[in-house]
Amino acid sequence: MKEKIYTHRGVPIMVFMLLMYMGFMTPFVIVRANYLFYIILFSTALLFFGLLCVYNITITIDERYLSFKLGIGLIKKRYEIEDIISCKPYSGISKRMGVGFKMSFGGILEYYIVTGTKAIELNFRNKKATVLIGTKQPEEISRYVQSLIDRNTKLQFDIEPDSLNPKFLYRDFSRIID
Repeated sequence: MKEKIYTHRGVPIMVFMLLMYMGFMTPFVIVRANYLFYIILFSTALLFFGLLCVYNITITIDERYLSFKLGIGLIKKRYEIEDIISCKPYSGISKRMGVGFKMSFGGILEYYIVTGTKAIELNFRNKKATVLIGTKQPEEISRYVQSLIDRNTKLQFDIEPDSLNPKFLYRDFSRIID
């Protein structure tokens, strides 16, 4: 299988944040133009750096890994398909959650969102955290990842349920005892 790449841009949210920032800072520049200029310059550079870190998300899926990177790639993660128990669409993201990445203190929830209210939900074998990755195509991505999980599980056990022979499973050991 070849790898699939999904890219989603969060431009509307970023433009809105930039306009809010400019509208908030303009009165300060007009009132005080001396030392405040450097504070505004530093905070503007910090804002642009933050926007570069979360302006888009690229999800890459191949036979072994599901990986993603936010923005220019400073924030990226890679998960092995065999460690994932389930992948399903998630649509409970509210606008108040914002964009970017967040991790809870207890390690129960991690989310990486650029825009929108849809995501895929990943649950793992040896990790209690649930991971939400924002996307505009959660049904398609979760269907593809779940097919990889099912295929990987089948290869891992390499036994078809119909091919099990009951006579093989329940042997009569009475002859051995004699």
